[in-house]
Amino acid sequence: MSRPEPASQDAALLPPVTEAGWPGFAAPRPVEGARRARQLPRPFSPTFLAALVAGLDALAVILSGVALQYIPLERGSPQPPLILFYAALTVSLTGFGGGYAHAALFGGRRPLTAALGALLIGGGLLAAAAQVLGAPVTFRPGAALLWLGFATPLLLVFRLGTAAAFRGLPHLTRQRAVLVGSGPQAARFAATLTGQHDQGLALLGLVDNDAGTAAASGDLPHLGPVGMLDGMIRRGEVDQVVLCMPWAEERRVRDLQAMLADYPVDVTLAPDLMAYRKDAREAPRLLRLADRPIRGWAAVVKTIEDYVLALLALAVAGVPMALIALAVRLDSPGPALFRQRRTGFNNRDFYVLKFRTMYHDAADPTVRQQVLHGDKRVTRVGGILRRTSLDELPQIFNVLKGEMSFIGPRPHAPGTRAGGRPFEEVMARYAARHRVKPGLTGLAQVRGWRGPTETEDKLIRRVESDLEYIETWSPWLDLMILVRTLLAVARMRNAL
Repeated sequence: MSRPEPASQDAALLPPVTEAGWPGFAAPRPVEGARRARQLPRPFSPTFLAALVAGLDALAVILSGVALQYIPLERGSPQPPLILFYAALTVSLTGFGGGYAHAALFGGRRPLTAALGALLIGGGLLAAAAQVLGAPVTFRPGAALLWLGFATPLLLVFRLGTAAAFRGLPHLTRQRAVLVGSGPQAARFAATLTGQHDQGLALLGLVDNDAGTAAASGDLPHLGPVGMLDGMIRRGEVDQVVLCMPWAEERRVRDLQAMLADYPVDVTLAPDLMAYRKDAREAPRLLRLADRPIRGWAAVVKTIEDYVLALLALAVAGVPMALIALAVRLDSPGPALFRQRRTGFNNRDFYVLKFRTMYHDAADPTVRQQVLHGDKRVTRVGGILRRTSLDELPQIFNVLKGEMSFIGPRPHAPGTRAGGRPFEEVMARYAARHRVKPGLTGLAQVRGWRGPTETEDKLIRRVESDLEYIETWSPWLDLMILVRTLLAVARMRNAL
């Protein structure tokens, strides 16, 4: 395998995150009184926590239903299919009632009301359906009431227990949040969250360009100017950015919203508490301005899809990959694999694996010159691999390592140019394609927007397709891209 460039060259390609990052953020200057943000571990996904609570809700229904089997009822004990259906119905109704929202997992009246209401409504619907359909023997009203009597305390124990556990492990269960905006507004908002159970935020501190923010933010740590967010997000230290400023500052809110929309974080707007009236016992509700793409259950589906496709591809292509590696070694001296630095999720660089298609002494890891048609640096076997896209097959291992998705925007090398200009200068929203993991193939590739970017128009069309994919993702879109990719490879057309 080809070795990466020397460390000195690596450093040149990886400038400090505070100096080169997402558009719209200048390098922050030191601010007197600024404090370093708390280094909290990455918390569990809200989807994982919600799935855990939903599973315990279902378990309460199932265990109570099983318990009825051992009670000497004359007739009407629930059968296994009915038990499973009632559990699924309870979880579904609880979800519709907001019982699995992230903040709801930490306790409070509303999530408990949603869960108990779902249990009651579901049991009532089943009992009513049994009467209407003429099947009272299968599920008697008395059995329904007894089932509710068993399930209710069990569900309450599970709910209260998980809520207490989540509150006791805030660094692993709450989303790490940074407040942006005026000191007094942020201080009031932070004060309302103190002691609140029904909120899922762990506040890291406040960023603001105003020099007087540190004094006005009270006990809330002032981390520095807004530019600090760039490095914090790229290091994976922030899950949510909360804008804390009077709603009258509409222009400033819109500017920050537009700036942060291309980051892989959630962006919310805190209520203006000076004019906000609600139950003081509950945390204020945040207005969502921008969400991370492919989040929640969609992220779970996407992750499962990536590993399933990668394992299937490895099973099918394992032997051909070994033969290709042998052909590369026999065709020209040098290693079979080639590592090249690319920019991936959250603007972080990583190394992609490829079969070597160029002569070893002519390899160009930094992509100083893009490969063009008839390039003399490409070997005979390399030309075939490039035409068929088989040189990209080793990136299956990048997918299994979690660095890439099977389908997504293709990763580009840092410093690559289009029409003589860096990609970031050609398109203002170029970095927005890094809000998701890069892929082996993508929408831009199956549309024909791949290969060298001699002109700026080629890059613009490619990035437009990448952003469309991110904003409209669905499993069906991935299936369509996969089918079109396989057809393109079968026709000896380069689709990767």
